[in-house]
Amino acid sequence: MKKISAIFLMVMFLVSLVPFSFAEEGPGIVRDKKEDLRDAKEDIRDKRENAKDRAEDVRDTANVDRKKCIDSCTAQGQTNCEARCKIADKKEDVRDAKEDAKDIRENVRDRLEDTRENTREKNRERLAKIQGLDQRQIERLSSLNVKNVEKIEGLKKERLDRLAKLSEKKLERIAELDKEKLEKVSDLTQPELEKLSILGRGRIKEIAEKDPARMKAELKALKIVKVKEAKDLARREIPAASLERAKQRFENAKEKFNEAKETLKEERDAFKEAKENKDDAAILEHSKNYLLRTADALISHLEKIKAKIQESSQISDDGEAKMVAEIDAQITEINIIKAEIEAATTKEQIKEAAKKLRAKWNRLKHIARLHSERVVSARVEGLVNRGIVLEKKLDHILQKAEEKGIDADVSAEVEAFSSKIALAKDKYAQAQAKLESVLDLKAGNATNDQIKSAADEAKSLLKEARDALKEAHDILKEIVKKIKEAIPEANLSEDVEVEVEASVSAEASSDADETGELDEEASAASDAGAEATA
Repeated sequence: MKKISAIFLMVMFLVSLVPFSFAEEGPGIVRDKKEDLRDAKEDIRDKRENAKDRAEDVRDTANVDRKKCIDSCTAQGQTNCEARCKIADKKEDVRDAKEDAKDIRENVRDRLEDTRENTREKNRERLAKIQGLDQRQIERLSSLNVKNVEKIEGLKKERLDRLAKLSEKKLERIAELDKEKLEKVSDLTQPELEKLSILGRGRIKEIAEKDPARMKAELKALKIVKVKEAKDLARREIPAASLERAKQRFENAKEKFNEAKETLKEERDAFKEAKENKDDAAILEHSKNYLLRTADALISHLEKIKAKIQESSQISDDGEAKMVAEIDAQITEINIIKAEIEAATTKEQIKEAAKKLRAKWNRLKHIARLHSERVVSARVEGLVNRGIVLEKKLDHILQKAEEKGIDADVSAEVEAFSSKIALAKDKYAQAQAKLESVLDLKAGNATNDQIKSAADEAKSLLKEARDALKEAHDILKEIVKKIKEAIPEANLSEDVEVEVEASVSAEASSDADETGELDEEASAASDAGAEATA
């Protein structure tokens, strides 16, 4: 009895040492061992299930279960027993198929986990050779792939300390940088490094290319917010009623513009006829009407732009107020010229009013275009934000897939998508800066050529941004296709909160280029003004 008691005490002592041995091995190793135990139990269950399925297949081949079912059904006095038992067999087959699919997924997950564990083990061995790293740091850094471990193992101890404090996903994102950029960013403070790691892949690379001082300055100015949708990044919230009114004002202005253009044609024909007939009274009348309709076309053109500004949630309240005030001032000046035209009673007065109207449009067409480009810029801004949020949602889906042991294999495509979004963001930012410079030039009484040149550059940059966004969209379609094949239940519209950079605004319409339409209309109005002075 004493011998048995001694053995029991020895066993209890050995068991009590297990937690201590796990603790020494580190949390990663403990996690792996627990995972191995779960896998072993799962393998046993799978083998039992497979044996059961094979036995079931044998019975199905011999119709053993079907006969038993029919006999039991008949004994209970039920009807259509053969059909009932046939349906029961089919249901069982469906259950077996689902179980088989589950087993396959589990086996894939196990193989992926085994691969990851083999990688982690190799990484542990390499990292253990680095002096000063504790077990926890080794475990955190060992989660990287072999290629990235090769890049970081040459870093200084203090740099590795900062990297090892990042979460596994953030660490992975930063470690994708090339060695030179990795060394540079690892010199950032911990808060700066944390902020950088939240950004998209393309954006991280973009910032990492800058010199240290510029990189720190940009990170300091950068604000991170949590959103569920791109529209949550809007610069302002427009009440539904106000938005509807702005849209209605646009439609009204558009209708008036088209009416003015039609009337212009009629007045031009009437003016020519009056000249041919040498009817001075008719010439005066149709000249006045022609100029008045030209002024109406210009005003309607400005009203359209103003309405587009008012309905854009991507333009700030201050920006909207400033631009609307300026447009209203221009409309007031045109109305003053209209009053002079209406009051004119001589050919000389008509010519003088026409001269003023032409001069006004020669200046105004550049200002109008400037505001049109600002509307387009807001739309591009929205599409950029949409891409940024989508990348984060893709990461969320891929992380969930990895947890389930599903490999969607879209890392290259996501990397390319992120790069295109980052490029579009950069081009948009340059265009925005150029538009702001135009506003400064205008305030300083810049020449029309200066304003036009700057507006042309902004338009070109916005086109580059839109082109990058189009390429990103094409890549996204391929990503979604692959994800749907690997993860049928994946949902990019899932109501999940993600962290993004809050430097640009919100979701926008995907209209290709409204500026083209506005420019065309403006040109038509300009031509009409010129004709009136002939």
